Amino acid sequence: MFTAVPFFGFNDASEFADIIDSFAETAARAVSESGRAGSRPFPLLAMPVIGSGGGGGSEVLGDLIRVVLESAEQAAASHLVDIVIVVRSASQMGLAQRIRRENQQRRWCELSSEVKQTAEGLAADCLSGNVVPFLGAGISISAGAPSWPALVSQLTDKVADRLTESEQASLAAKGALDQAEILKNLYPSPEEFNTAVAELVNKTLYGLAPTLIANLPLDQAITLNYDELFEIASYDAEYECAVIPGDENSAASRWLLKMHGKVSDASTIVLTRSDYLGFDANRNVLAALVKASLVTKRLVFIGFGLGDDHFHQILHDVREVSPESIARRAIALTLADDSLEQKAWKDKITLQPMTPHGTDPVTAGRTLEIFLDYLLMLSTDSREYLLDPAFESQLTGPERKLKELITSIHSLSRESDDPSIAAATSAIDRFGTFS
Repeated sequence: MFTAVPFFGFNDASEFADIIDSFAETAARAVSESGRAGSRPFPLLAMPVIGSGGGGGSEVLGDLIRVVLESAEQAAASHLVDIVIVVRSASQMGLAQRIRRENQQRRWCELSSEVKQTAEGLAADCLSGNVVPFLGAGISISAGAPSWPALVSQLTDKVADRLTESEQASLAAKGALDQAEILKNLYPSPEEFNTAVAELVNKTLYGLAPTLIANLPLDQAITLNYDELFEIASYDAEYECAVIPGDENSAASRWLLKMHGKVSDASTIVLTRSDYLGFDANRNVLAALVKASLVTKRLVFIGFGLGDDHFHQILHDVREVSPESIARRAIALTLADDSLEQKAWKDKITLQPMTPHGTDPVTAGRTLEIFLDYLLMLSTDSREYLLDPAFESQLTGPERKLKELITSIHSLSRESDDPSIAAATSAIDRFGTFS
């Protein structure tokens, strides 16, 4: 979708309110008419901080961010769409999230108080560098990647001519690992089977969940996914990943353990039962990670179904290392409440359902995205906007006083090379640079 913006700049950011509303109305209608709404309750739209580039709004960027946020919220409610605002920099992100914190009750009213409390606790751990997300296939589905059952079904379609109808029915009744084991033997070679798997899951355009997680302040993450969506989202968020196992990456600011292989090396893919039983080396790596970090860090499972064999095996391996720590510090984000699951996992791991029992998976999936958005808002502590004149109009009273103090320290640093002043100057670098 396209829309017009001022060519020579503007003085009043409110000019964009009607433009944003028109965009949402037109885009919502276009998505509905195209039939491409997918499985979401509401169409998902994305837009930049409109007018901040060639639109001439760089001098009033603070005002513009507020107008874009508030207008997008109103347009989303009016036209029953979800709108993602795409920002250019950490300073834009920092100010946008600070503005969103001003009215948290209204902005995240879809979340229950219990779910919010969980997010608030996780945010505190994120800011301390103490969260390790463990990512399952569910976070990649919004990008078009298949779930485990769907992947096995698609692999079956490729060799369906080698199975009778009764064999296909019998195959479908087996567990995913056993189905994959049988299918692998129907392909011309194990290599061709793994290549087929890699082709089916190899997506490059990530959905909302990977980018929300990738923008959290994380040092490490673990995944069973073969795709590279989290790595790509991390790179775009300027948190480059070092993938384990893989080549060294000196530019990386976080590492990612890929326990079940990766699409860039199909030979590493773990899918069948025999594959799964044979990857003890990766289990040992996981055990070492848990021993080293579970005392202080929280393991957060995202995108797993509690009936997933892989989830059960991972929890078994982790509990063997430290049963008390995993029960106390690990949490699984589930879609809907299930009293039997709560009983099954009692004293083993904390379950945090996003929605009440009986909520349909599509609605619950959207609520999980809202939860991750809330978590990211609480975990964003960038203050790089503080020293940029373009954000001046949106500074709070305390921020203005802080800016004065920082400016004074900066002035002192130009007059003296005293070590104490140099240390203070270094400490204020996170507030941006002087123009």
